[in-house]
Amino acid sequence: MPLLDAHYQHWDGAHVGIWARRWVIARHGMGSALRNRAMRNLVVVCWMAGLAMAAVLFLIGQLLVADSIVIQWVGQLNPSLQVFARLLTSWLQDHPEISVRTTQNLLFYLYCVYSMPLSIFALGLAMPSLITRDLDSNAMVIYASKAVTRGDYLLGKYCSAFGLLTLTWLGPVCGAWLAGNLLSPDWRFFWHSRAALGHALLYGLSSMAILSGLALGVSAVSRREKSTPFIWWTWWVLGWVIQPIALHTKPWLRHLSFSYDLKQIGLASFRLGDDLKTARENIPMLGEMLRNIPPSTSYALDHPNWGGALVALVLMLVLAAWIISQRVSPE
Repeated sequence: MPLLDAHYQHWDGAHVGIWARRWVIARHGMGSALRNRAMRNLVVVCWMAGLAMAAVLFLIGQLLVADSIVIQWVGQLNPSLQVFARLLTSWLQDHPEISVRTTQNLLFYLYCVYSMPLSIFALGLAMPSLITRDLDSNAMVIYASKAVTRGDYLLGKYCSAFGLLTLTWLGPVCGAWLAGNLLSPDWRFFWHSRAALGHALLYGLSSMAILSGLALGVSAVSRREKSTPFIWWTWWVLGWVIQPIALHTKPWLRHLSFSYDLKQIGLASFRLGDDLKTARENIPMLGEMLRNIPPSTSYALDHPNWGGALVALVLMLVLAAWIISQRVSPE
């Protein structure tokens, strides 16, 4: 018997790997963010938008059903819209392998681009729960005393941001595609729309990876919980303000906006110029409707500036990594 009983007992529980410990960090970050009522409401709004997208896909699929409510409603429109609807219906019926792919590709581009701001706003709400609070409470000292490294900590926080984007963007997008095609009148819609889903995943996963890294960098800028969301939202809003001004002065300044850069990645992923060309060739009336599109807009659709956008985003991520390396370290 030792002179001093330390009450030591051998651990008999289950041993977990490093990924389980990283998951604890990620789960804690997501849980802290979701305790905010505004965040929970925003997640509900994102999923409601996904349901609305599924409803749009359902209505388009009903154009193939002769006695559907959509066809009856189309019959009450003015003559020009009736002609357009008949042309769209005949195109869907005669060439579903082209029409479904083109139509869903256009719709999912619009849905992905216009739903991404909700996810960016959600990252602003979650900013304090990423790194900011840990800096304020010197939690890195506690993390460093555990069986995790700084890399494990940052990976867990990165997964927290990525998980929130999954809840607010990736989940609704995949749910809309699945529900919309499940409600379609033809199971072949799943196969015909595979390209739309692939483009959405290419754009979405790359954007989520970039936004998660940028969010970690901003969250490490300050110890004050109110400062980092303000910095994130200010950077985002100023980007929207700079874009029209820079277009007529110094176009390269538009790349200071990460939302503009992500939009260029989206245009390159979905290749909308090819889809619009296909739609014009098959629905002549659509060509007449799109005749008033400015040449600059058509050029932007056909030639997205994805190279400059990619360089700008890489530089932003490098800056974010430098900020994190300077701010996140055990004392």
